[in-house]
Amino acid sequence: MSKKVNEITIIDIVRMNQVWESEEEAAEKELQYYHITDALNRKWQTIGLNVSDAIQVFEQGNDDNWTRIIAPAPYNSNLSINALINMLDISPEAWRIRNDMQIILNTVERRNEYVSRIVNVNRESRFLLLHQMKDEYLQHDQLTDEHFMQLYSVNPVEALTMYFLQSIDIIAYWEWRDAGGNAEKIIQYKHDEPLMPFIQAIERAEDEAMNMACGC
Repeated sequence: MSKKVNEITIIDIVRMNQVWESEEEAAEKELQYYHITDALNRKWQTIGLNVSDAIQVFEQGNDDNWTRIIAPAPYNSNLSINALINMLDISPEAWRIRNDMQIILNTVERRNEYVSRIVNVNRESRFLLLHQMKDEYLQHDQLTDEHFMQLYSVNPVEALTMYFLQSIDIIAYWEWRDAGGNAEKIIQYKHDEPLMPFIQAIERAEDEAMNMACGC
């Protein structure tokens, strides 16, 4: 078969009834329904001539007909980011998406939302959904101005990381500060353009400082 579309680990697989009724002696050669429980604790229905065949069909991914989720994962109030990463079998070498997940999925509600929205699990789908959710949070579930100001006064690097949902280090913060950046200015920028990346905010602050210096 072709490359796997659904790479999620299978926890349990159970053979159910035949897809089509047939003579009893032919049952072993007929398609069977199978119920699969995956590592995210979702239950799927798929089909196959046997267990091995059903697993291969499952790995080709959801088709909304023969292979589909029939019971979503229950809400897990104790779901940690490390547990989610392990469930998705993301290797230590994939440190970029690990870091992104830690920053973007920074509450148990967001981690459960990620589990509820992902369907086929593979490298591309994990990345695309994560960054789709990031954009949604930046546009519709941003930190309040008051909360950001409080965080910024205590730890500006952490506050900016949470505000932009991207990894920001002390050097980037120094560039921002040296360009005349402050909490009020970043709030203004984010109100103007919620999806603005931090490097663009630095460049805008630098341009404003240069224009002010030359009286432009």
